[in-house]
Amino acid sequence: MTSSRRSLLVRASLVACSLTLLAVACSGGSSLPSGADGSDGIPADEPTPDAGTDPDEVDPDPDVGDDPGPAEPDPTEPPDPADDAAAALPPAPDPAPLFELSADEVLPNAKRLASDIVQSLLTYEPDTTAEDLAATVATGPLTTQVAGALGPIHHTGSWSRGEIVYPQLGGATATDTSVMVVAEQTIGSPDGQVRTERRTFDVRLTIADEVWVLDEVASVGGVPVPRPDDLSVAARAVLDDPRIELPDSAVWDIHAGITAESLLRLMAQMAEHTPYGVIVLETGHPFNVFGTDRVSRHMAGLAVDLYRLDGPLVIDDREQGGETHAFVEWLYERDDVRVIGSPWALDGFGGRSFTDLVHQDHLHIESVPTRAELEAAAARGALRSDDPDPRELGADDPQPGE
Repeated sequence: MTSSRRSLLVRASLVACSLTLLAVACSGGSSLPSGADGSDGIPADEPTPDAGTDPDEVDPDPDVGDDPGPAEPDPTEPPDPADDAAAALPPAPDPAPLFELSADEVLPNAKRLASDIVQSLLTYEPDTTAEDLAATVATGPLTTQVAGALGPIHHTGSWSRGEIVYPQLGGATATDTSVMVVAEQTIGSPDGQVRTERRTFDVRLTIADEVWVLDEVASVGGVPVPRPDDLSVAARAVLDDPRIELPDSAVWDIHAGITAESLLRLMAQMAEHTPYGVIVLETGHPFNVFGTDRVSRHMAGLAVDLYRLDGPLVIDDREQGGETHAFVEWLYERDDVRVIGSPWALDGFGGRSFTDLVHQDHLHIESVPTRAELEAAAARGALRSDDPDPRELGADDPQPGE
C-alpha cells in the first residue's frame, strides 16, 4: 500500500460490457434473471421516473484498473505525554477491510471505486488535514472541491475509521453515475470518547479516458440534528423500531422534519410486514432525478430507498416468488403507495410499478402526499410541474396515485 496521498484515480482499459434488454411482462410481474456474468436484462422502453437512465445507453461499466483501495495512513509518532489531548486519544483500531460486492451487482466497477473513495475519506489519523485526505482520492482542482466537502466528517485531532455498509446506485447515464454509499464512521476524540455515525454519501463518477474516475463528492451525509421533543407518533414509531435500519443521515432528516408524515406512516406499517434496511430518505440523494431536470421525490420527503429486507439484499433476491418480489406485490396493492421502483414492473410500462438498470439493487417507494405535504414540497422547491395545485386538494385529501 502506498502513502496516504496516493490517488485512487487509476487509468485502465475499458472493460466493454453489454446488458441484454429483456421485455417485462405486463401482468403479475417478471424477474430480470441474472446472466452468467452477473448482468441483467433491462426493458428497452421502461420509463424511469426516478433514475434518469436510458437502458439502451447505460451499459458501460469501465474498469478502474488495479484499484489500491483506501491508502494506509502514515504512521505517526507516539504521542508526547506532555500533550494532554494526544495522550487522551483512545487506541485506534486497524482499518476495516475493503467492501466485497455481490457477484450479481450492476456497474460493479463504479460501485467498487465509489466505495473505496468513501472508505479512504473516512480513514485517517489525528494529524491528517482535510487537504491531505482529499489528495488520497483526487488530483488537481478536484482536490479543493473534495477538501471543501469534508467538514462534517473531518475532525481535527481525532482518528477515524470507515467501513462500507452498502453502495447503491443513485442514477446513471451513458457516461456518468451517482453511487449512494452508506458507510459507518468510527471517531476517536481527544476527550477519550469513541462515537459512531452512519452516513449516506453521494459520490459522482464519470468516464474519462475509458475508465471510471471521481467527478465530485456531492454529499457526505449532512450534519447531526438533535432529536426534538415534539416528534409525531409516526416519526417516533420509525425512529424507535429496531426492525428498521436507518443511517444517521436519514435519522437527522426525520429530526429536521423533512420526511413527510404519509411516508413515515407507510414506513411504520412496512416494518410490521418485514424488517428492512434504508439507504436514503433525503440527505445523500441527488436533488434531481439523475441526468434530468426533474426534482426527485426524495427532496419532497416523499420517498425512501431500501437495499435489503429481512436478510437478503435486493440485488441478490430478484427471482419471482422470492421474499423481495412478494413484498413489492404487497406494496403494489396498497392505496397509500404512489410509485414503486424495483427489479420488476408489475403493471407493465408506464404504470405505478417500474423497473430499469438503476433499480436492480434497491426498492424505491413513494407515499401518496397530502395537500399540506405538497405545499411543504413547494416551499422547498421540490414540487414538480406535473403535480396538482395543492389548493385543488382538500386539507386532508391525499393525492391520487398515478
